[in-house]
Amino acid sequence: MKRNFKISKYSIPAHRRTVLTLTVLLALCVSLFSQNRPLRSLDLEPALDRLEPSLASALNRSRSSEPFRVIVQFSESEGVAGGVNNAPGGGEGTEEQARPAGARLQAIYSAGAVPEKIYGSLPAATVVADRFALKRLAEDSRVERVSLDYRVGSTLSTTAKAVGADQIWLANGTRPAFTGNGVTVAVIDSDVNGTTDLQSTVLARVYISSGEHVDKYGHGTHVAGVIAGSGKASKPGTGFSGQYKGIAPLAKIVSLKVLDRWGSGWTSDVLSALDWCIQNKSQYNIRVINLSLGHPVYESYKTDPLCRMVESCARAGIVVVAAAGNYGKDENGNKIYGGILSPGNDPAAITVGAVNTHQTAVRSDDDIASYSSRGPTAIDGLIKPDLVAPGNKVVSDTDSTTLLYKNYPEDVVKSSNKAVKDSYLMLSGTSVAAPVVSGTVALMLEANPSLTPNAVKAILAYTAERMRVPGILEQGNGYLNAEGAVRMAYTFSHAFGSVAAGAPVIADSAAVQSSSTIGGEAILWGDAILWGDAILWGDAILWGDAILWGDAILWGDGLSSTWNDSLMIYQQPAMGSAILWGDGTLSGDGTLSGGDAILWGDSIVWNCRIGPSAILKGTYPKWYATFLDPRSVSDSTEAILGRAENGVVRGLLTGTDSSYYPQVP
Repeated sequence: MKRNFKISKYSIPAHRRTVLTLTVLLALCVSLFSQNRPLRSLDLEPALDRLEPSLASALNRSRSSEPFRVIVQFSESEGVAGGVNNAPGGGEGTEEQARPAGARLQAIYSAGAVPEKIYGSLPAATVVADRFALKRLAEDSRVERVSLDYRVGSTLSTTAKAVGADQIWLANGTRPAFTGNGVTVAVIDSDVNGTTDLQSTVLARVYISSGEHVDKYGHGTHVAGVIAGSGKASKPGTGFSGQYKGIAPLAKIVSLKVLDRWGSGWTSDVLSALDWCIQNKSQYNIRVINLSLGHPVYESYKTDPLCRMVESCARAGIVVVAAAGNYGKDENGNKIYGGILSPGNDPAAITVGAVNTHQTAVRSDDDIASYSSRGPTAIDGLIKPDLVAPGNKVVSDTDSTTLLYKNYPEDVVKSSNKAVKDSYLMLSGTSVAAPVVSGTVALMLEANPSLTPNAVKAILAYTAERMRVPGILEQGNGYLNAEGAVRMAYTFSHAFGSVAAGAPVIADSAAVQSSSTIGGEAILWGDAILWGDAILWGDAILWGDAILWGDAILWGDGLSSTWNDSLMIYQQPAMGSAILWGDGTLSGDGTLSGGDAILWGDSIVWNCRIGPSAILKGTYPKWYATFLDPRSVSDSTEAILGRAENGVVRGLLTGTDSSYYPQVP
């Protein structure tokens, strides 16, 4: 059988490799010279604000010449798009692009460091350097930030029915059928094997990391199956108890391998993969990126290189879906807060937590999976996740050669017909929940290709079902409603990017009924549930629309500008007058024109600095100490928010009954 895979290896172009070979010798000489210096403590004070805190601590502790692997971000004045384009199919770059890249290489070499990768969509490079070279780099005025290159790891028939995706596969009287046809999802993971369900799905395979050109781990194959598995291997008559079809079964996949056979990889490889997606977006019609991986938050999303590259993807018009992480409880089973992984902590990412469906299509028995990471985000204190989706015991594609298949035989799903060789694997985690949302986004973009990443996020948030028991830090906007999201996307203007300021984006608002039937149960969305009052400037924080749809919605920054492709609405300063998408809520600061429009405005931001220990076993005590039960606090909302800006908040009013978040057990 002919395979339609394109195999690429991400590397520095040949003519630049020659230059690098020569210059690396010089760099090594400088580096060796620095290693021969006395291994004394470093005076990092002049460069401290440019060093990620964990890196600064490591440099202070280090007394050896062991090199560090870091990601260096250069000043924006160097030009965001001015890097050397190393991506296959992305061209060699112009002379104008090469000029700032040369300046960056000069900065790296003059510091005595060795470059490994240079990125085209972000003014950054991956560098290997000893502590003296790193100090010189951080003191260079051309350098904006130096961060450690962290290891990243994966975050591991009922699913489609539980979110209503199966209803979208069939046409009805108001819309055609949607299956993700024509939309490509990039899966940045451990590669995708050509199983029966994925044989005609993968357009290209790109190998960012070294190693085997196959998915030895099995994670990426499973993720791709959740997004776009055809279900052919489990069709009726094959002996399986159900047909395990992906959320968008006719979508296409581009596989970018960054994780090894043990499910681990480097941040720099993920940066390269994201960069490749931007450079090759048009060739493959890449509209969605799935990141079922991440690393703990060590610095603000504003300086984290992985987060900044995610923002570059959103600027390019690509929706980025990220797993929240599996740090929802400690080793003793206690709930912990602040476990959202990077890049899920970035406002540009659609961050997904996990729901336990208990293997039923009805939603009334569903709850948040105990392991699903809760917000707020470490350091920045933004409210995440954005929404939750099925992620517990999800069945998807596998093959017998993968590590997950071999290590978890009890989770292998086999046919009752012994002649059928195909099998599936049941996995749990936010890694599995994220592709459910990615598949839903593919359906939405087939229904309305003009939607921008911001519009997609707003629709997902608005149509999500508010779960009764979990709090905002567990469910974000609520439970994914694929049926409602795709239906709403279809009713939006199909020239969304050119909608005039203040003009209606929905031609017939009456055509959108804010309810869905999933698993035989009616669910409501956009139903005016208030999460709080008098927050920020005395304006309510609303779940959903709360003020009806009316004739028009102002999609903007508190003024009159439309969303279009701009990211300005979530890049405004915290506590500013524009919506900050990092809050995970649809927040409004009032109504206009007699209630027939909504001004999207002031947002709630928590700025409780809890440091880099916010992920592992120290997380729960940190948040417990930060958010003591504040029911005896009599300060005004404004006073509490004022302290929040200074990082000393102990609680925030979020309910009309004077309850606070997070709840103290």
